[in-house]
Amino acid sequence: MTLLPDDRLRTLEAFLKRLPESVRKKIRAVTIDLKESWKKLIQRVLPEARVVADPFHGLREGSRRVDETRRVERRTGHRLPRWPLLKNEEDLTERQAKELATIRQHFRNVAQFHWVKEQLRDLYRAASLEEAKAILDRILFEAEGASDAALVQWGRTLKRWKNEILTYHTWRTTNGYTEGVHTKIKLLKRISYGFKNREVYVRKMLLAFVPLALLIA
Repeated sequence: MTLLPDDRLRTLEAFLKRLPESVRKKIRAVTIDLKESWKKLIQRVLPEARVVADPFHGLREGSRRVDETRRVERRTGHRLPRWPLLKNEEDLTERQAKELATIRQHFRNVAQFHWVKEQLRDLYRAASLEEAKAILDRILFEAEGASDAALVQWGRTLKRWKNEILTYHTWRTTNGYTEGVHTKIKLLKRISYGFKNREVYVRKMLLAFVPLALLIA
């Protein structure tokens, strides 16, 4: 584990290039969110590694887009509840399920975004690569024919990243743990009222992840 000064592309590139070539060659897969600049960097610096589109970010982006579409409808005077659209469909209460059914009946555009979001969940839970590919092809077909420009654009993004999305089913890697680390670091920073010295900050954050058993041994 390491902490870099920032998330700029050149900072990440410098870090990767400092790794011994023998180490870089052992890196088989790299999981990233859907940023073209990051993908090109990985392909250039780690040509033997496969790029995996992170499911954590992919599903979060799906929820964000659904909520954005819901808020657009709210601005026209329609009071659409949030949770029936954002919760996993199988986790809805009876009341929320009825609210979702009403949304599907009266707000086709919002329903389409919600459908894509749920299909993405099915894609990542698919039992095989073939099943995942069939689901993704269905998503792309529906998005391509959508009347909403934002949904068409989302579909094009998913199409550009099709190989990296499906590669998840080969490597099963996700940045979910890393996001949890980010949350813990933000909490520690808040508890410490910030840091003026970067070195002290890095050392304290790394210390926080040392197993307690090693500290008291």
